[in-house]
Amino acid sequence: MSGFHVVTVGWVRTLIEGLWAGIAARSQARFSHVVHPAVSAADWTGARDAGIRFFREAAWQGMPAADPALLASLEREGVPTIHNMILGDRVVSRLSYDDARRYAAFVAARLLALFGEMRPSVVVGGFDSLHGGLALAVSRRLGIPWRALHFSVLPAGLACFCDGMNPAARVTMAPRPREELLALARSTLAEFEHRRLRAAAYIAPARSPSLALAMLPLRAGSLMRILRRSREKDFVRFTDPAARYDAMAALHSFRRRSRANRALNEVETLATPPADPFVLYCLHLQPESSIDVWAPFFSNQMWVIELLSRSIPASHRLLVKIHKSDVSNHDRAALERMRALPGVELVRPFAESRDFVEKADLVVAVQGTIGLEAALLGKPVIMLGESPVAVFPTAVHAGALAELPGLVRSQIALARPSREQVEEAFADYLAPFMQAGTNHWDTPKTDAELEGFARMFDVLREHLPGQSPRR
Repeated sequence: MSGFHVVTVGWVRTLIEGLWAGIAARSQARFSHVVHPAVSAADWTGARDAGIRFFREAAWQGMPAADPALLASLEREGVPTIHNMILGDRVVSRLSYDDARRYAAFVAARLLALFGEMRPSVVVGGFDSLHGGLALAVSRRLGIPWRALHFSVLPAGLACFCDGMNPAARVTMAPRPREELLALARSTLAEFEHRRLRAAAYIAPARSPSLALAMLPLRAGSLMRILRRSREKDFVRFTDPAARYDAMAALHSFRRRSRANRALNEVETLATPPADPFVLYCLHLQPESSIDVWAPFFSNQMWVIELLSRSIPASHRLLVKIHKSDVSNHDRAALERMRALPGVELVRPFAESRDFVEKADLVVAVQGTIGLEAALLGKPVIMLGESPVAVFPTAVHAGALAELPGLVRSQIALARPSREQVEEAFADYLAPFMQAGTNHWDTPKTDAELEGFARMFDVLREHLPGQSPRR
């Protein structure tokens, strides 16, 4: 049995038995798992590996009292505050503050006990949800290395580890030869420039009255399952968004989407880039870890738009592109508030982003792929959150907010970099990644992808201090 013990936190059964079992079979590491807190030991029917642990042993397990002292003891440099973890969780953020603290204290205490029992060599967590942040916090308190998987968007199929809660915390473990990195950077850049390669984007399914009606039986069935599990209901509401969702909620969601779509047709928006100079900001889908976790202090996007409106010169407009999968979050009043700010105009959600990036004098991004795409095209970029995109010659972090107007002016005036500069920077950007696979978890992984992930963990074993070398 390997002395290198990997403990994952927060994965569901299908991925534990599919993805992680496949990685374990090909790796020299030993893998154990703390299952997603929505699943109790009583829910796990059939065979179970000895390395499987649960947040709850019984389905009816209740929630303890809040323990502010325990939670405060976990906060330290490099760990998000507990309040940020709560606000970054799409389920817990909708609960009362007292309930959120009770749940956080339960998860923290359970992880302290489990890690003490399991004695992991490394904890593999994730960027999403409260239990993801608390796994990092507990690991840091106990002195256990923590890592999260991060995946490339251009090109797809590469992965690396991060040792903090954003992609700027990427760890380079096995640097590839410089010429190999440059070759990959050049070929990927050429494909991107010719629009033969683009970052994958999530597009929400179209909504219609017929779809809403078709979904009602599913929503009603979900509600009935929750009611039948009444002993567990107090816990389900901390982990399952469906616990708050019934047939009436489905109709309310449809009405909200319909109003938002009507508002888009009633408010003036752009479908193509204007001739006048402009700064481009693309709204993020929310809730989403790329903004709520990776850049929590910029998660209020209305405030971000006002901040940018106050900072751009009078010679430019601020174009705000609505995310194609987040239309329902912006009603008529929200759209009008954006347009009322000086210089702000709206871009239709299904307008081609690339056309606007190519014509923009400056692209501002909190996180996400739009900053990377602009940097690859040699466009000036300001990243508001911590991001590895800052390695590119035209990309900078925002810094002090009072200095943002000056930074905007200097970035607009920035000289276009040479292609060689962009290629060198792209090679630096790609350096931490290893050939593995994508994070499209609904697609079964190939043998080659599983081998790639397994190699990442074997290299991680060599990279961490105090671990025995690979034989």
